[in-house]
Amino acid sequence: MNLINRVIVIVELLILVALMPILIVVLLFFLPTLPSTVESYLRNLASPANLVLTQIICVGVTALIFATALLLLFIELQHPTGRRLRVQVPEGQVEVTEDAIIQRLEHNILQVADVVHVKPRATSTRKGDAVNVFLELETNPDVNVPQKTQEVIGAARRVIEEQMGLKLGKVHAQIGYARVSKKPPAAPPPLPAPPQPGL
Repeated sequence: MNLINRVIVIVELLILVALMPILIVVLLFFLPTLPSTVESYLRNLASPANLVLTQIICVGVTALIFATALLLLFIELQHPTGRRLRVQVPEGQVEVTEDAIIQRLEHNILQVADVVHVKPRATSTRKGDAVNVFLELETNPDVNVPQKTQEVIGAARRVIEEQMGLKLGKVHAQIGYARVSKKPPAAPPPLPAPPQPGL
């Protein structure tokens, strides 16, 4: 599905690149006559001689858009578990969902001390022989960043290589500090009541 999305975006951009210079020329040189030209063109399309051809074109375009939407919906529903990564291993090729890798990374990295939140992402390398990992981390403000980074990378390596049997490529970790809520100072305990005379 990601490939189809990229193709659609590229086609849309190419269409925009082709149409924008034409639109600029029309606005600069043909703007005064543009309304009358459009009106004349629409009248020709709606004339009895061209009515059948206009209907065929409109129905054809609508049917094409409808069929394309159904095809994209079908492709999307075929992969409800998320994007799949294909990784080459010595025994053959492994196909694993990105969600499976992300869930394991999130579970194991949250076990590292002082890690409050983690948002992992995983992609396969261009050669398809390893998995690249990108991690967005939130930690306590007083951590040793180099040491904590090594611990997190070690946890990611254990997940990818030891638990899932894949090869780890590049690991990019982005560390931010979790917000610490400032609690108001506790109120001092009430003073004992003075003794009353005669008691």
